[in-house]
Amino acid sequence: MAASVLFICGLTDKVLPKFVHISEEANMDGSFLFSCLLRDRLRITNTGTVLVCLQQNFQHYFNAGMRLGYNAKIFLDRILNVVDPLTDMAQKGMKSKWLRDERLITTYILNDICEYISETADQRVSTTIMIDNLAVLLNLGATKEEILQLCYQLVDLPKQYDNLSVITKISNCDLNEAIDNNLAKLSNAHIRVAPFKTPVSRVADGKLLIQREALYQKARQEDEQGRVQEIDDREKRIVCAEVMYKAHSRCVKIMFPCELEDHSDKNKCYVPPIFLVVCKPVYLSVGFPSNKSAVNPTFLPGVLYFSVI
Repeated sequence: MAASVLFICGLTDKVLPKFVHISEEANMDGSFLFSCLLRDRLRITNTGTVLVCLQQNFQHYFNAGMRLGYNAKIFLDRILNVVDPLTDMAQKGMKSKWLRDERLITTYILNDICEYISETADQRVSTTIMIDNLAVLLNLGATKEEILQLCYQLVDLPKQYDNLSVITKISNCDLNEAIDNNLAKLSNAHIRVAPFKTPVSRVADGKLLIQREALYQKARQEDEQGRVQEIDDREKRIVCAEVMYKAHSRCVKIMFPCELEDHSDKNKCYVPPIFLVVCKPVYLSVGFPSNKSAVNPTFLPGVLYFSVI
């Protein structure tokens, strides 16, 4: 189930988009996304992960991982490095460096991250920096300007390391709009955890609003004489999706993926919903209907399409 969540979000590749931002609206919990992402990063060989624990200590991620079927502690100091200010403050009290000067909190985080990635980033297939959650820095005394400056510096890191990705999360994004909007504009993939506008549903906890960049390649093009030419023209488009989710203690259920729209100035791209029915056999074909209103649609390559027998 964790793989299906990341597949819908487009976060299943060995090297993730350069900057991924997760926004939580008030009274919503997107921790399951971080747990799924951490599990996916740890299962890939020769990858590195730097986890910055600001909202919970590392024990929380260990417990969540055990429910999802993996033990995060066996990866510690091997492919997983942890920056855990909460545990450090609990053990050292006022002697902790995180309580010395609130103006230096973001500097300490950046220095610890750079120390870890400078040693092993060049030797890894990919390295992922995960920060959960930026809103806690406000409680520790950091200003909005310092948080944004930290994120700008993190965005510059993938320019030094081609295989580096940064994932950030912020809670109460509707209350911290200044920070959230800036990070959303910086991101290559933005996931918003939002509630329903209607009353609370027992079927689903909320919805994921996904917006990410995708590269489309035009393989063929006709010239003025009508001759078909092979070209290599890759263009970047913004692809959006909306899905409902239900987070259980050991899995996450995705329901009724909706229409994907191309929000560029060109034609919209329609991908039909993907329905997974467990109680019946499922027929899998590669492609999607070129005409959603056609009785006998033709299938085009590139998308997984599920239909129930």
